[in-house]
Amino acid sequence: MNRSTRRNVTYSIKVASILKMVLCTALLAVAGLSYVYFKNQEQQYGNIQRRLEAELARLHASNEVVNAQIASLSSRAFLEKKLAKDSLGLVSIANDQLVRLNPRRDRDRAGDALRPVSNRGFTTTLTTTFTK
Repeated sequence: MNRSTRRNVTYSIKVASILKMVLCTALLAVAGLSYVYFKNQEQQYGNIQRRLEAELARLHASNEVVNAQIASLSSRAFLEKKLAKDSLGLVSIANDQLVRLNPRRDRDRAGDALRPVSNRGFTTTLTTTFTK
């Protein structure tokens, strides 16, 4: 009997535990690869952001240079100098032909004038102001 029981003995493989280990290993591998992928994406986006910020700073600097040139070329002294050379073919503008956007308010006008006032957002109401 001893001999017959020895022949019928089978060794079983525990498939469930092996499958658990394979799934855990696969899950850890996917998590590790995802981590590396997202870190690479983060680095690429950081390089793009750094390049765009440098370009923005360069554009701001060139914008300031252009604004300074516009201010110097449109200054009254520069235009009068060009007019004195008569290279523009222009004539001088008389003071009665100038239009001012912000005229001075007369002190003798009534101080209780109506004007629009905005309290919040885009709603407007009319209020009376009294000046002394």
